[in-house]
Amino acid sequence: NLIPAVLGTRGEVVDLGRTTRLFTTGQVKALRLRHPHCQGHGCDRPAAHCEAHHHHRWLDGGPTDLANALLLCSRCHHRAHDPRLTTEVTDDGEVHFTPRGASPPPPP
Repeated sequence: NLIPAVLGTRGEVVDLGRTTRLFTTGQVKALRLRHPHCQGHGCDRPAAHCEAHHHHRWLDGGPTDLANALLLCSRCHHRAHDPRLTTEVTDDGEVHFTPRGASPPPPP
């Protein structure tokens, strides 16, 4: 079987598709360069204190790719897994958590 992978300029794996569940060290480094702090709305926890999260759940078919990755601190990561909340990502990459059934935040 062929396993497609996208490599960064230094040969580090950036996109893994469905071949693996966990984000690589290279992917996390790329996320931290892209986002200097947690992507949660109003959260300023530094990137070094954050972890990679699949926006579209891996168990539901979400790929382990940068396009599907969010950088979230532990608090926001727990919120992303809270079934009482929906997770919306704005065009600028900010993550909003909204109680289910409530209106999502207006666009900026």
